[in-house]
Amino acid sequence: MRKLLQSVNTRLHSAAAAVQRLFSKKPFSYAIVQVFLLSFLMTLITDSFSRFSFFAAVAFLFTHPLIFAVNMLIIMITLAPAILFRHRSFFFFLGCILWLAVGVIDFVVLHNRVTPFNAHDFRMLDDAKNVLFKYYNLLQVIGLCLLILFGVFLLLLAFLKFPKQKEPVQYRYALPLSLCIIFGCILLCIGSRKVGVMAKTFPNVADAYHDYGLPYCFVYSIIDSGIDKPTGYSSERVQTLMEHLNPPKKDPTPTPGADSVRPAKSDPNIIFIQLESFFDPKRIRGISFATDPIPTHTYLRRNYTSGLLGVPSISAGTANTEFEVLTGMNMEDFGTGEYPFKTILKEKTCESIAYNLKERGYSAHAIHNNTATFYSRHIVYSNLGFDDFDTIELMENVERNELGWARDSILYDEILQALNSTPGSDLVFTVSVQGHGKYPDEDILDNSIELTDISDAYDDNTINGLKYYIAQLREMDDLLARLTAYFSDWDEDVVLVLYGDHLPGFNFTSDDLGLGGLLQTEYIVWSNFDLPIQHHDLEAYQLSAYVLSRLGMDNGLLTKLHQRHMEYNDVDSAQYMEELTLLSYDMLYGQQFCWDGQSPLIRTNLVFGFRDIELTSVHAIYDAGEKSYYLQVFGNHFTPYSDIYINGSRRKDTIVVSDGELFLSGVSLSDGDVISVAMPIDDDNILRESAPLVFRATEQSETH
Repeated sequence: MRKLLQSVNTRLHSAAAAVQRLFSKKPFSYAIVQVFLLSFLMTLITDSFSRFSFFAAVAFLFTHPLIFAVNMLIIMITLAPAILFRHRSFFFFLGCILWLAVGVIDFVVLHNRVTPFNAHDFRMLDDAKNVLFKYYNLLQVIGLCLLILFGVFLLLLAFLKFPKQKEPVQYRYALPLSLCIIFGCILLCIGSRKVGVMAKTFPNVADAYHDYGLPYCFVYSIIDSGIDKPTGYSSERVQTLMEHLNPPKKDPTPTPGADSVRPAKSDPNIIFIQLESFFDPKRIRGISFATDPIPTHTYLRRNYTSGLLGVPSISAGTANTEFEVLTGMNMEDFGTGEYPFKTILKEKTCESIAYNLKERGYSAHAIHNNTATFYSRHIVYSNLGFDDFDTIELMENVERNELGWARDSILYDEILQALNSTPGSDLVFTVSVQGHGKYPDEDILDNSIELTDISDAYDDNTINGLKYYIAQLREMDDLLARLTAYFSDWDEDVVLVLYGDHLPGFNFTSDDLGLGGLLQTEYIVWSNFDLPIQHHDLEAYQLSAYVLSRLGMDNGLLTKLHQRHMEYNDVDSAQYMEELTLLSYDMLYGQQFCWDGQSPLIRTNLVFGFRDIELTSVHAIYDAGEKSYYLQVFGNHFTPYSDIYINGSRRKDTIVVSDGELFLSGVSLSDGDVISVAMPIDDDNILRESAPLVFRATEQSETH
């Protein structure tokens, strides 16, 4: 034993001596200092961008030194590999530029929404191009492009001009040193999470970035995706839960609260309307109004079932509130800043209120007065069980507001069209867009609701933005008035479920609100039949189950789970959240034990729009001088997104004259060519297309 201890002691001394020799080597001891100082500097700079203040970052350093140190360690991990290259200065510079870019992007993003920049935003790049000019003007976009080009130029210049190390890299020293830094920092970061210095989950992403720093939260968003496997996940545990959710049928007996359930007449039409950035502005402290800007909403909240609705985001993340309402799953179970619409739901079906109501014979319609591809809805809605999807590309006579967003008034006709498109009961899930930001800094309205008793805390830019925003609310409120007036006298039962997806992007704090929190909007359940009134608060993931419970329905496993816990009034229990996580994981990422290993949810063949595109005639005029045709196409239900197709090839230069006429010049045509009209997503994908017409050269006129 003594010899063994002596041997171990000798080896430890040898290892310590080797480490001492390694760190005493001048190039490498200098490299360690470089990595440390650059990491410290970049942590301070990125934190300054994230907090909009250098002094706030310095204050954070002294008030939360351990958290600051963890963020330093993360940046050190990314800079340490530079030691392995003779072009060490360039790779240090490259790492710093990348972190600087993260800080600058976060700074820009936070000026337009409350949710900070995270890795999942890269999945939104295809959507960003569609809203870029809604947030930035042409000069700002040009400036952004020039800044990117300048960054690329600096990197190229650095690669060419920064000196290389004079001596070759001694990998027997450099590689162990680099690995020691990387793995040492990783272990320290993991340890900081284990002991509770750093959080493992982020219920509020904006608060997390403020509390734990940009580098930590951004890197965590890269590796954090989907739902973590619950502890003790097994077939037995899931089956036990299924037995609780599906108990043996018993003779019906009166249950508490039975008088709140709708009399069984027929399955009513259920219309969800998710109102973009909608909440009651009377909740804002320090501002009063000459008149109520949302009188219909105010009346409905007082006289029908309503309450505050907990939502998963602020000023952005529409699709995540939508996800919670449709599925009943909790966004807190998913990755930091994740959008399931851009990840798992693009490839997998998921239990939803659409699938659940189709069990009862409902038709399921989705409507959104924005582009079909936004948040990948043109793919996701098939995996959520919708039969059709009506989008802005297929809507006629769309009016737009001062910032170019479609006015929600168009949704009135589209909702009625959905209800009339199929027999029987309908689910209509509608997502509005009019209230979308970014809100203007200048007063761009000819008339607006007068704001009174304005607190000095609000500057002119905020007041101008609020005037524009409240004007949009007033028009959205008009839509609610029209719908409730129409359905009040309708001969079918109708339930309207109205709610806001998140608060608008005004950088409100909790102190700015007189009622509710930053993660709460309002919901209303209105019906044209007798439905007893209840007033209490809900989470977005409970809303659909709650509505179904009021109607005496319990289709869907997640629906049963929510209703069971709401019935026993234990919605705040840890068991409730654990069971919700367990069932959500099993459905989307696990072995689907809840369905005996095989999901019964079949992806639907999504039909786009409710109206057929009709191509009635084609008039071609041959220009002998140009040796081409001028083409007039006539029909019905054309929109600004319509394009003429010739032999399957899209003509992007199509001119939309009206909803019944298109025009195209410089066309080469041959007898027998096939002409059609379609609304494309891109060059390869089409939402909807007309029946074709065959071109006959002998029937056309000629001009000289």
